[in-house]
Amino acid sequence: LTGEDERSAAERQAEALAEVCGHMLDHGDLPHTGGGRPHLNVLVRLEDLENRCRAAVLDFGGTVTPESLRMLACDAAVVPVVMGGKGQPLDVGRLTRTIPDGLRRAVVARGGGCEFPGCGRPPSWSEVHHIVGWQEGGPTALHNLAMLCRLHHRLLHHSEWIVRIRDGLPEFIPPAWIDPERRPRRKPLPHLVVA
Repeated sequence: LTGEDERSAAERQAEALAEVCGHMLDHGDLPHTGGGRPHLNVLVRLEDLENRCRAAVLDFGGTVTPESLRMLACDAAVVPVVMGGKGQPLDVGRLTRTIPDGLRRAVVARGGGCEFPGCGRPPSWSEVHHIVGWQEGGPTALHNLAMLCRLHHRLLHHSEWIVRIRDGLPEFIPPAWIDPERRPRRKPLPHLVVA
């Protein structure tokens, strides 16, 4: 945690529980059913799709905003289901993994875990984030990906922080209320840090 973390104790505890559950899904000895990374079946009404998707519904019926859906889909397998006006499925897409394993390994090799400055979370507690969103034409390529723990992933999706790749490495630009000059910050590379 940093001094910039403004979450309440309840929010931090909920986030910790989500991280433990995510870690178990990735690394625990779980049954084959329900033991993988999230698989999202996203139900989108045709008119929402035509209007650039302002809302979607998950399998269990929960409605999510496009911002929350983008965060969930950053590191999940997604199956888009387009629904007609009377609730009938018009199209069901194929399951696609957004970050292939080899590319995930390259992101891990670059940063060694969460790449946000000052964070020490390991790769097993981190997710891969598209800097320019995939839905906005951002490529699933090393120059458009950053590894982030859930706390910093959420921070990037729901705040004024910006991440970009410069000279092949991610740098993070804080909001003006943290640094009026908005000076970029980088985490030292793990293989160059003197122990």
